Amino acid sequence: MTVVDLSLAVPPESSYRLDQMLELLNDDERSRSARFRHDQDRRTFITAHALTRLGLSRHHPDISPTEWTFEEGPWGRPEPTNPGIGDLQANLSHTRDMAAVVVADGIEIGVDVEYVTPEDWIYETIDTVFSTDECTSLLRLDEEARRERFFLYWTLKESYIKARGMGVSLPLTQISFAASNSHGVVLELEPEVGDDPTGWQFALFHASANVRGAVAARTPELDLQSSWPTLR
Repeated sequence: MTVVDLSLAVPPESSYRLDQMLELLNDDERSRSARFRHDQDRRTFITAHALTRLGLSRHHPDISPTEWTFEEGPWGRPEPTNPGIGDLQANLSHTRDMAAVVVADGIEIGVDVEYVTPEDWIYETIDTVFSTDECTSLLRLDEEARRERFFLYWTLKESYIKARGMGVSLPLTQISFAASNSHGVVLELEPEVGDDPTGWQFALFHASANVRGAVAARTPELDLQSSWPTLR
């Protein structure tokens, strides 16, 4: 059984608490946070990156949250590079009013959180990101059920491609979760994706009334342990 730690946090309204988290970040992260035009986006960015550093330090208490170093992988994903951490992996995601981070040893992991919006525009491009089976299943549902299913598919797909570390370079329409049912999440892949779908486990979670999330892990068995750590 592979343990994957999921940390969740709501960006604080308090400027004092936000400044505390900002102190955990490096110069590059601080510079990037200052570029956001909207305060809400800036607070969420800072929260997600502080949460990542705190999550990594829970696995390695000998390394302070401020001491973590990162290097971009071949597809641009930041990976921790501190000596002596083995194959420790982390992945973050943030959306309106929520940040999420997963940490695990020795396996590929990905997380996605999305704010459930009521706008109809979310369906306008489904045929460019969803498989034929996913599109068919969406169109069979009423409006409320369709919106919920849309975000289920979307978070699962995002968590998978983030775990692969290749982003949208993967052919999204050839990655399908339409076969998922009450017995669990079923991943189906076309040959062009170049992966074995049976090697993956997924977990779904509701981070809040309006936020949906999914975790992907390349492991035979997944033990997802969720927490809401103190951000300081």
